[in-house]
Amino acid sequence: MTTTHETTGSTPSAVVWIDERHAIVARTEGGPDRISMAEIERGSEPEVQYLAHVVHEIGDQQRVMIVGASTVKLALEREFVALSHRPDRLVAAPASANGAGRGIVDRLRRLAA
Repeated sequence: MTTTHETTGSTPSAVVWIDERHAIVARTEGGPDRISMAEIERGSEPEVQYLAHVVHEIGDQQRVMIVGASTVKLALEREFVALSHRPDRLVAAPASANGAGRGIVDRLRRLAA
């Protein structure tokens, strides 16, 4: 299940917070100062389908920062590269960013600046 919320960045960018059960994808969309957020619940999906769903929600962003639980974060990074063929778009996240999903919009605004 995906829930989308829009908020008010200009370079196309995305920040993803992920764990084994759900993900939050915040991305700039449709011009400056528009941030779209999607929440993806894994439900009973196998991991590979769940990760592909998250990559689909990321879309064609120029810069992507992925934070969250280390094993699923690494799996998502690998799936993103496998599907997009664009490892250059991944942006390293500071170690402090791997905690809770709070602050994802602030991280996206800093990334898009």
